[in-house]
Amino acid sequence: MKFDRTISRSLAAVALTVGLAGSAQAQDKTETRVFPIDLTNIAAAANGGRILASSSQLNNDAAYGASNLIDGQVYNPTTKAGSAGWISSKFDPVNMDTITFGFKNNELHRIGKFVLTPSSLAPPERWAKDVEVQVANESAEGPYIAVAQLTLKRSPEPQEFLILPTQARFVRLMFRSNWGSDRAVALGEVEMYDSIDTSEPIGQVIARFEGAIKDLENYNVSQREMDNVSRVTAPNAPRSSNIRPVSTRLAQGDKPAGGTSGGGGNIAAARNGGSIVDVSSTFAKDPAYSANNLIDGANFSLVDGKGSRGWASEGFAPGRQWVTIGFRDDRTRLVSKIVINPVSDQSTLRWGSRIDVQVTTGSPKDGPWRSVETLNIRSEAANQDFEIKPAEAKYVRFLFTANGPGNPSPLGDPNISSDRAVALGEIEVYEPLAADNDLTPLIGRFRQILIDLKTLRSKSPSLNNAADSAPRNASVLVRTVAEARVAGRPNVSLPAENDSAARPVAAVPVMEPVAIKAPVVARKAKAATRKSKKPVVARKR
Repeated sequence: MKFDRTISRSLAAVALTVGLAGSAQAQDKTETRVFPIDLTNIAAAANGGRILASSSQLNNDAAYGASNLIDGQVYNPTTKAGSAGWISSKFDPVNMDTITFGFKNNELHRIGKFVLTPSSLAPPERWAKDVEVQVANESAEGPYIAVAQLTLKRSPEPQEFLILPTQARFVRLMFRSNWGSDRAVALGEVEMYDSIDTSEPIGQVIARFEGAIKDLENYNVSQREMDNVSRVTAPNAPRSSNIRPVSTRLAQGDKPAGGTSGGGGNIAAARNGGSIVDVSSTFAKDPAYSANNLIDGANFSLVDGKGSRGWASEGFAPGRQWVTIGFRDDRTRLVSKIVINPVSDQSTLRWGSRIDVQVTTGSPKDGPWRSVETLNIRSEAANQDFEIKPAEAKYVRFLFTANGPGNPSPLGDPNISSDRAVALGEIEVYEPLAADNDLTPLIGRFRQILIDLKTLRSKSPSLNNAADSAPRNASVLVRTVAEARVAGRPNVSLPAENDSAARPVAAVPVMEPVAIKAPVVARKAKAATRKSKKPVVARKR
């Protein structure tokens, strides 16, 4: 098949890239620099981040304080859920507002990425627009130097900014402008991420592998553009469609993860290692309505009343009931599709009708959480598929913001059809699947390998202790994980979250290193060195 050949070529390119990373310490000067980014949000309060100073807050009210910027709770204007964000008491373009951040144990970090979320309780015209990033290494009072100017869009979603890796013990954000208000400036959430040191052996591997992925992405975009041009020039030519219709089947079980060619199965299913790691409540504290029913692969049947009853909460208010799902081995995965079946033995007035899907690579309870999609669910006894932009997730939280068909009463909350409970039948989560003419799923799998490598780096510092062995071990690991991922075997062994010491890399099968002949220049240099060691004899005049 055409796609099989594409996979083979891509794997060959990846193997070549990783092989070069394992054997070469110096990079070609003409090569584009890649600064890979770590997975941990170092600014989050859950990870030790702190607010050290804030120039002002609205009405001196803690509800609008700067601590909201690092709580992992983004304000949702639709459901009114989440923290209000930070709102200043004024907007002065001369004496500009600032917020100072510190890190756990006052550690020095090498920051490479900022993620700012404008959404807050303030109206959009008060949202921050131009933000200056300043850093200091001596004290929270400075001296500070400006390292980046960030311009935000007038849009509520998280916005990413890559900067040249910068060392910082303290970070200060200066708010230079907003979107037209003279009353205040506001921001919803701030995230900061370390740049991975590419002088580390495994850092070199990660950088080269990430560069290869970027090349694949650029190639994929160019192929799509060419395909679009060909469709315009030949409108009657047959073309394939990647659009997946809503499934009308009831859940009958789950395929084993990686059990089909071209993609894995439902990674949330209990039989595939998925688990419920947190839940807000259970109806009447009755195990028959446990959240485990959401991942058991068996829906309730409205015809004969058989099957699991699904999950139901104790009471309902928008944004107050949730279920959190984790994956096999507590691993971070790449999520691209959610399947929801609302059927339970509860009244349809209680069936979940809108869900805010949130992801984190941090804590299952404290996050920080990031909203990636809002699912609007129909009251139909059918699986309903939702494609989402691929997102890295160690845990996925389903926050329920509405139930039933809506409250028709003009005095009632349209999001609440019943305040007794919110109910749901089944949840399925999928990684990117392979299509016939699109490299996106394959790129998604390679990105999962990157996640694994970054996770391994943070848990296995011993990889960087030996300059000679680490590149070889790291490159072997990349090849092992890559082959397993693309072959549909995602569960390559990595250190567990609670391991007190990282498992030795020797546990990974070691491939024999490829013998590389020394360049001619190196041989000449070596010969010149030997020659220079001969004793110098003075000439007779």
